[in-house]
Amino acid sequence: MKRFLYFILILSVFIMIFPTKSFCQFYKVYGYDTPEAGEKEFTYWLSYIQSSDHPHEFFGEEVEWEGLYAHSLEIEYGLSNRFAVALYLDFEHPRYSDIKWVNTKAVMAHYRFYEKKSRPVDMAICVDYKLPKKQYKDYEELELKLILEKDFGFHTIVTNPTFGKKMSGRDIDKGIEFAFAGGYYYKRSPVVQPGIEFYSKMGEVRDTMLFKEQISYVFPTVDIIFGKGAYKWNIGIGIGLTDPSDNIIFKSIISYGFF
Repeated sequence: MKRFLYFILILSVFIMIFPTKSFCQFYKVYGYDTPEAGEKEFTYWLSYIQSSDHPHEFFGEEVEWEGLYAHSLEIEYGLSNRFAVALYLDFEHPRYSDIKWVNTKAVMAHYRFYEKKSRPVDMAICVDYKLPKKQYKDYEELELKLILEKDFGFHTIVTNPTFGKKMSGRDIDKGIEFAFAGGYYYKRSPVVQPGIEFYSKMGEVRDTMLFKEQISYVFPTVDIIFGKGAYKWNIGIGIGLTDPSDNIIFKSIISYGFF
C-alpha cells in the first residue's frame, strides 16, 4: 500500500511538472482536509479572463472570452469528520452580455481516508455530478478526483488527478477523460502562504493530446488566512503556457467555515 501511494504521488508530481484548456473557468487545487461533522463552509469563487485570443460559445452565440467574469457559490456540509457533501451554482457574465446561471454541481462525496499524517501520503476522494443548463451544454458529467497531499515541514505538495465521463449528450460514447491540478505551498506563516499551481486537461485516457494541442496554465498564488482560521482567501494570476491557452486569468476564492 505504501509503495502504491508513493508511486501515485511521484507520477502526479511528474505530470504536474509537464502540465497540459483548463477543464473549467474555476481553478482550485483541492486539499486533503474536509469540514468537521456539522461544520458548514460557504465559498464564493470569481474568475476573470483578463486577456484571451479565443471566442467562447455562450447559449448558442459566440462571444468574446476576454473580459468574461465567472462566479460560483458553494455550500459544503460535513456529515462526519471525514465525509462531506456540497452544492455549487455557477454563473457566467461575458462582456456585452447579461449574467446567466450556467451550471449546477452536486458533490456527492468528499471523503478523506485515515487521519492526517498517519500514512505516508494523505489521501481523499471527491465525486461530483455536473448538471449544466441544456442551452449552455448538452451533456451531464460524472467526475472523480483523487486528492493526494504530502507535507515536508513547512512545504506541502498537493495533486488532483481527475477522471471525467460524459453521461448524456452527443458525446456520451467518448471515453474517460483525464485532467490534472497540482500545487506547491509554503506554510511557514499561519497567515500568508505563497504557492504555485498548475492545471491541465490531457484528453481521453486512451488518446491523450499532443502537447502543442493542450492548454496549460501556471498560477502563482497566495493564501491569506484570518479570523482565527474561519476565513481563507486564495488569489492568483494564471498565465497561459501554450498558444491555445488564454493569456491572463485572475482568480479569487474566499471561504468562510462555521458551525
